[in-house]
Amino acid sequence: MYTLDAIKTNLARILGEVVESKIDAQEIVTPPKPGMGDLAFGCFKLAKQLGKSPNEIAKKLADDFGQLDPTIKSVQATGPYFNVTLNNGAFTERVVKDIELQGKKYGSQDVGKNKQVMLEYANLNTHKEFHVGHLRNILLGLSVSRILDNAGWKTIPVSYLNDMGSHVAKCLWLFVKKHAKAVPQPKKRNTSKKQSVILSAVEGSGSKVDEREPDLSTPSDSAQDDRAAWSTHVLQNLTPAWVRKMIESIPVNERTGSYLGDLYVESTKLLEENEDWKSEVSSALNKMETHDPAWTLLWQETRRWSYMEFSRMVKDFGVVIERQYFESDFVDQSHTVVKELMDKGLAIESRGAIIVDLENHPDPEIQKQKLGVFMIRKSDGTLIYAAKDIPLAELKFVEYPEMVSSIMVVDSRQSLYFKQLFTVLKLMGYTKPFNHLAYEFVTLPDGAMASRKGNTILLKDFMSAMQQSARDEILKRHDDWNEGKVEHTAWCIALAGVSFTILKQDPEKIIVFDMQKALAFDGDTGPYVQYAATRLQAILRKAEKEKIKFAKADLSVLTEESEKQLALCLAAMPNMCVKSAENFRPSLVAQWLLEAAVRVNAFYRDVAVMEAQEDTKKARLRLVAAAHDAIENGLYLLGIPLPDAM
Repeated sequence: MYTLDAIKTNLARILGEVVESKIDAQEIVTPPKPGMGDLAFGCFKLAKQLGKSPNEIAKKLADDFGQLDPTIKSVQATGPYFNVTLNNGAFTERVVKDIELQGKKYGSQDVGKNKQVMLEYANLNTHKEFHVGHLRNILLGLSVSRILDNAGWKTIPVSYLNDMGSHVAKCLWLFVKKHAKAVPQPKKRNTSKKQSVILSAVEGSGSKVDEREPDLSTPSDSAQDDRAAWSTHVLQNLTPAWVRKMIESIPVNERTGSYLGDLYVESTKLLEENEDWKSEVSSALNKMETHDPAWTLLWQETRRWSYMEFSRMVKDFGVVIERQYFESDFVDQSHTVVKELMDKGLAIESRGAIIVDLENHPDPEIQKQKLGVFMIRKSDGTLIYAAKDIPLAELKFVEYPEMVSSIMVVDSRQSLYFKQLFTVLKLMGYTKPFNHLAYEFVTLPDGAMASRKGNTILLKDFMSAMQQSARDEILKRHDDWNEGKVEHTAWCIALAGVSFTILKQDPEKIIVFDMQKALAFDGDTGPYVQYAATRLQAILRKAEKEKIKFAKADLSVLTEESEKQLALCLAAMPNMCVKSAENFRPSLVAQWLLEAAVRVNAFYRDVAVMEAQEDTKKARLRLVAAAHDAIENGLYLLGIPLPDAM
C-alpha cells in the first residue's frame, strides 16, 4: 500500500473508533482551502448519521484523536472539518522510499488483477492520407493502453484497418483510369468503328497485343476520345498483366499512401460531378469482394504502400500493436453472417438491402433506445463495414477467450452505429461487454478537416512543422549542441506539445489545436512539464559530476513547506492513476503532471539544493531524484518522452 493510502486508512480507522462509526478512507481528502492542513475529513455525512452538528463532531475527533502517528504533526478542528498537518520529514521519507522502491513502476496498481482487456485503436483507412485528425485516435489509444496496464490490466492493443470498401474502390477506379495509358494499345487499324471495338475486346481478352505506342496523330478531340475509350476498356477488362504494367509506370518513390490519398480526393470530386461513373466504382468494389485476380493484385500492392506508411507512423509515436486485423479478412465470413442473421429472423430484406430493424424490434427495451435501422448489405449487393464488424467480434473472442471486455476507440460520429452493433451482437448471444470510447474532433483554427474534401493537413507535414518550430527554439538557447541532440530534443518537445494538448482535454471535448501555444515552455503545456523535469535532471547531473552520494540521506532534516507540498503531490500519483484507468481519462494524468511541475518550480524557487548545508543538500537531492522519476513515469503514461535537457 502506498504511503498516502496507508495514512488515510489509518486515519479512517482511528476516527471511526472515536465516533464508533465506519469511515471510508476515501472520505479523507485535500482541504478545501490552503492553511487548513494537509488532509481533511468533512463531518457533514457523519453529522446526519449521529444527529449532531458537523462542528461538534469535528471538535470531538480532534480532542479524542489520541497519540499521534510519527507521520502526523498535529490535528485540529476548523469548523466542520477535522484537519491533519503532516510531519514534513517523516512523510517525505515514506513517499520517497515508495518511489525508490518502485522505480519505473511507481504509480502502478493491481486493481485490474491482470484481467485481459482488448483496446482497439489506430483504426485508420488505407488508400487515404493520414492527417492531423487521426492524431487523437492514436494518442488517446496509446495513453489509455498504458494507463490500463499501469493499473494492473493485461491490455491487448489491436488495430483494425479499413482496407476494403467504397473509399478503396474510388481510389483504384481512378488509378486505373489514369494509368490505363501505360497498357500498350493494339496498333490502330483502318477498320470501322464497330470492328475496332470488337477487335479491342478480343485482344484484351488474351490475344497477342501489339505493344507499340498507339497512333495519336489524329485530331486532339479524337485522340482524347480514344484515350477515354481505352481507359474504359482497361477498366472493364482489367488483367493482372495490365496491373503490373500500370504499377511499373509509377516511379518507386511515388508509390506512397500520400499518392493514393490524392487519388481518393480527386475521385470523390469527379464522382460528385458525374454520377454515371458510380456504377463503375460499384463494379470495381464487387470485383474486389469476389477476389477478381486483377483487382486483387492491384488492391494488395497499393494496400502495401499505405500499410508501410502506417507502420512507420505509429512506430514514431511509440505505438505497439499486438494483433493487426484487416477489414478484408472478413469479406467471405460476412456473407455467412448475413445469411445467419436472415435465418435467425434478426435481419430482413428491405428494398434490396439487408437490414436489422431495431426501431420496431419486439423487445420494448430496445425500442426505447431509438436505434433505427442497422444496415448490413447495400441494395447493389456490396457489403458495408457492419457486416464485417460482426465476424471481427467473433474472432476476437476466439483468439482471446480470457478477454473480459473489448473497447473500441472511435470518434463520436459513430456512437449510434456502435450502439446498434453492440445490440445486434447481444441479440446473437454475445454476453461479454463491448465498449465504445468516443472522442470529439481535433480541428485547426481554420476549421474542421475531411479527407474526401482534400482540406486536410498531412500528419507528416504537421509533425515536421512542429519539430522545426521546436528546433528553432532550441538553437536560440543551445547553439553549441550537435545536430543529433538538437533533432532528438526537438522531436521530444514536438511530441509533448501535440500529445499533451490533445490528452489534457477530456475525450468528449472538441480541440482547436494552436501550434505555438502547444509548444510554449510556460502554461498548461507538455514542454512546461518536460522543462520542470529537465531542471531536476540538471541538478542531479551536477551532483553526479561532483560525485555526491545521497542515496541514504536522512530526510528528517527537511522542514520547508515547498518540500512537503512537492511530496504530497508525488504521493497523490497512485490514486490518480487508478481514477484515470477507471474512467479512461488521460486528462487526469495530465492534470497531475501540471500540478507536479508547479510544485517542482516552487521548490526550485524557494530552496537551494547544491548550495545548502551538506545534510540538507543530500536530503533535497534525494527528493529531487524521486520527483524526476515520478514525473517521467507520468509522461510515459501519456506517450511523451523526456529529453535530457531543453
